Parts: sequence; structure tokens; C-alpha cells
Amino acid sequence: MTPPLAADALTASLTAAVDALHGSGFPAALVRLIQQQVAFDCALLLGVGQRPVYLYDNLSHQRALLFERYLTSHFSQDPFMLALEQGLGAGVWTLAQVSKGRLDPEYRHHFYQATGWQEEVGLILPVRGGLTLMLFLGRLDKRQTLRPKERARLEAIFPLVHSLCRQHWREAVPLLAQNPARPDGTDLKGAVEQAIASVGGDRLTRRERQVAGLLLQGLDTEAIAQTLGIGAGTVKNHRKHLYGKLHLRSRAELFRLFLNHLITTPLSGAPPEEPAP
Repeated sequence: MTPPLAADALTASLTAAVDALHGSGFPAALVRLIQQQVAFDCALLLGVGQRPVYLYDNLSHQRALLFERYLTSHFSQDPFMLALEQGLGAGVWTLAQVSKGRLDPEYRHHFYQATGWQEEVGLILPVRGGLTLMLFLGRLDKRQTLRPKERARLEAIFPLVHSLCRQHWREAVPLLAQNPARPDGTDLKGAVEQAIASVGGDRLTRRERQVAGLLLQGLDTEAIAQTLGIGAGTVKNHRKHLYGKLHLRSRAELFRLFLNHLITTPLSGAPPEEPAP
């Protein structure tokens, strides 16, 4: 039987999540509802269609890696993503289940060792045709591994979480990230310029970032070639390479990636990179 205090806390968390439905605060309220049942240090929520779309996180350690590496390339090595491509169904899944003990060494180094995650659980939440949510719950090295009773609590609350997600994301509209809040007084023009200069992170060369930035500003191949003083064929090669590195297929997907990058990347205060003469 659930102790009265625990039941009261669950009711309060559930009420907060229901009240937050269809508002920007829903993902955070949903994570608090889950954490009321099982303690985790970190949470990351993604929408998965053609590529992952950032929706929410509460990361406090090595957060920049999420935007600089994971969302631009390393998601393709994520065992949960690979398992989803192979038909992983709705439910609560542990890293051990989806990786089957064969974790890519490069991904282990760039994600688990870099972030300090020692335990990971994924909630697979199909919400409508073409869109599945993936909620990652992580523990840092100070916490013990997931116990059977904790797994049982997650599985017990999963139908409720799934239902809330279907209600919140039932409309077939493009996903955009939740803004993680910038300091007051942020200059929009400066934020856009910085986002254009940094889209793709260190996955792109300096020239590829310049081509990406000019594509985002609406320039065609000939205009980009004239601006950068290079041939149209060279521009096409750079575009092909940057699309490949960022797992994109079109300029429309580049714009979608940029919008989420703009919304979610904190300002560093550094000036944007100047185009090469």
C-alpha cells in the first residue's frame, strides 16, 4: 500500500502535469512527475521523426555536448536510437537491454565517459503517426544502478505518462524546442548571428559553416560562390559534405536544425565568426 505522504506527493505532481498540458511548462512537469516516483539526476526529451528534435532537458553537467555533438551526429550511434530503428516498441527500456552488451566504443567515450552518465533508462513513447518521443533518464556516478522495485514503479506509471504525452503532442504540427531561458536583455540579432556562426558545432569546417550560414540567409549557389570567392562546384561540394555530416537531406531540414539550434543554444558572449574574404 502506498504511504499517505507518497500518495499526496504523487497527486500533487500529477495535478501539476495535467495543469501544464498544452503549455511550454509541460515537459518539465512531466519529468518532475516521474522523478517523484524514481530519482534520476538527468532527463532529456527528444521527438524522433526524420531526425531527433530537442524538446526539453534538465542537464547541469556537460550540457554543451548535447548541442555540439549529440544532436548533430552522435545520435546516430545511440543504442536507443538504433533499437528504435529496428522496431523497439513502446515501454521502459534499460541501456543493457537495448545495447545487449555491445556498446560502440566511440559512443561510450563521447557520451557516457564525457557526461558521467552511469545508468540510463529510456521511455519510448509513440504519440502519433510519424512521431515518437524518447525520454532519457540518467544517473551520474553518485547513484546506484536501477533496482527491480524502481523499474517496476516506472513501468507502473508508464501508461499514465504515455497518455499525457499523447494528449500534449496530439496535434500534427512541426516540433520546436522549448527555450531554456536566456538572460534578460538578449539581443535577438546577436543571437541569430551567433547561432548561424556556430550551427553544426565542430562537426563542420570553417568553410562549411560559412556555406551553411549563407544557405540559411537564402542565398543560392551562385550567390554563395560570389560572396566567398569560390566556384559554384566547390559550393555544391561543401553543401553536400555539410548535409552528410549533419544527416540532412535538404535546405528545409537545415532550417529546422537551425531553428532548434537558435532556440536552445545559450549565448556565449563571443562575437560571430567573420566570413573569409
